Amino acid sequence: MITDIHAHFMPPEWITELRRNGAQYGCNVTEEASGGLLLRLGDQKPSPLLPSLSDLPTRIKVLAERGLERQALSPSMGTVGYHLPQREGQALSRLFNETVAAAAKSSQGRFIPVATVPMQSSRAAVEELDYAVKKLGIRMAEIGTNINGANLDEESFRPFFTRAAELNVLVQLHPHQECVAGVERLPRYFLSNLIGNPIDTAIAAASLIFGNVLESLPSLNVCLVHGGGALPYLLGRVNYGYSAIEIVRTVPNSPDRYFRRFYFDTLVHDTRALRFLNELAGPDRLMLGTDYPYDNTGEKDPLGALERAGLRDSEPILGGNAAKLLDLED
Repeated sequence: MITDIHAHFMPPEWITELRRNGAQYGCNVTEEASGGLLLRLGDQKPSPLLPSLSDLPTRIKVLAERGLERQALSPSMGTVGYHLPQREGQALSRLFNETVAAAAKSSQGRFIPVATVPMQSSRAAVEELDYAVKKLGIRMAEIGTNINGANLDEESFRPFFTRAAELNVLVQLHPHQECVAGVERLPRYFLSNLIGNPIDTAIAAASLIFGNVLESLPSLNVCLVHGGGALPYLLGRVNYGYSAIEIVRTVPNSPDRYFRRFYFDTLVHDTRALRFLNELAGPDRLMLGTDYPYDNTGEKDPLGALERAGLRDSEPILGGNAAKLLDLED
């Protein structure tokens, strides 16, 4: 089945519960005069809850129009609440996981649930991952490319990655433009997203490489969205640094060896870039991704993008890799 590994969703039931009882989740949902909904997590500025994020009938229609048969439903990174107290953050994660699992269960295999976990607490993150996998049957989790400004090689995050490896969960790293590295220098021209997101993804991946996370957890599977961000183009420089600079040699193998441990979506917006990514990583490490419903930054013609890159008939990219990683029927 042709599978979109990178898309975002807000379950309608999740929104309804937050409107009724937001305080216990550390948030509140308010309605604008126009009828639109705003979500405020803790003391953060409110952000709009786009209707397209929760509109399943339209989503199903768009999937069919774009030639897609199955889609992963992951949270929007602006809703994960890493800055909330542990109790509220875990409650928010639990609510999303239960409601997204229910939506996927009733979809006749069309949708894949993706868990979120409260990364601000190592214990709570592991606990919620266990619940998502063992109780809800979820096989994939999404986390940020940094957690409240901390890189992913921090020891406090190691228990989560260890448990993800033990449970054979695919961990997808996704940046959030509001908290990427250097965000204070990126206030204009949408640069926090266009430049900040791919840079933060590269930092996250490099942290997992040089922080010995991938080396110490050989069964850990990690997917980098947006085609791995800036990392593929920087790989030569990073490899050279490993060979020439002593403080870079923290792991026994060169970075390109660990680069092949990652999976990547195909969302790069450029035929040349997609061909380069395929040449560098190989079709066995690529999965189709669209970023739906964010069409301003996503891919509205994913199969056309593969066609232009000469990859339209690549079964692993179209869905085989996702099916294998997530134990899906194909």
